[in-house]
Amino acid sequence: MKLAGNSIAEETPVMVPQRNLSKTGRAVITGVKFFVPILIFLAFWELCVRMGWIAANIFPSPSMIGTRALELMLSSGSGQGMLVNNVIASLYRALTAFGLSLLIAIPLGFALGVSPTAYRWVSPILSLMLPLPAVAWTPILLVSLGQGDQTIIIVCFLGAFFPVLYSTIQGVRSVSKPSVWVVRSMGGGNRHVFFNVLLPASLPALISGLKLGMAHSWRTLVAAEMLAALGAGLGYMIFAARTYMDVTTMFVGIACLAVIGMALEYGLFGTLERVTVRKWHGTSKVGGGV
Repeated sequence: MKLAGNSIAEETPVMVPQRNLSKTGRAVITGVKFFVPILIFLAFWELCVRMGWIAANIFPSPSMIGTRALELMLSSGSGQGMLVNNVIASLYRALTAFGLSLLIAIPLGFALGVSPTAYRWVSPILSLMLPLPAVAWTPILLVSLGQGDQTIIIVCFLGAFFPVLYSTIQGVRSVSKPSVWVVRSMGGGNRHVFFNVLLPASLPALISGLKLGMAHSWRTLVAAEMLAALGAGLGYMIFAARTYMDVTTMFVGIACLAVIGMALEYGLFGTLERVTVRKWHGTSKVGGGV
């Protein structure tokens, strides 16, 4: 004789939650989780200013910063589109310097990584140059080249070059020799070793170096523009605003630097990780950050 309770339990189906979300759904959830802490922080900041806990003339509220940003974008007359022009000038300098650093640092890093003798000679120089702030070269370049894009781009180049070079070398040196031997034993040449062993295995370290290089270049850009820019750039805008005690405009520049840095981190490098590191290593996230 079966109990009624047991019969009901046997006949009632167990509801299993659906965990197979679509790619779009996962992306939305990830985006919400990422932006919620930022929105909470901004809301708390706004509240502190409106309640008078923070002086608005020193730390303007997010709404004041946003309003000022719109004014700078939509302004007319001689200052028309000033914010957009400054952003474009800064992006041009930073991306040009970063691109040049990749063209030199990545091939050089692979060459030094596969040659223990060359690495032993170059390693002391890297140890000397890596900790040196790139902005320290700005006064020397100002004396030799003067103000302008050339000085700023060279300083930003130096900021990106050494992190990318060092990370590339370490990524190549971390490749196991048996992996190379296997390809060699199957008749593979240098091209096969590079594309099937060295590049995939060193890619996580390389992307970390790209992130660090871009972050160093982006931070160096601000100081270089403050000293060497002739009339445009976010660093120049921030530094020029101090003349008029325009703190809100300073914060607009700071906010633009933060937003653009985050966009480069998750837009450019995030996409690169998804199409490469996930394919070869089964993960879509490596270290570093802008």
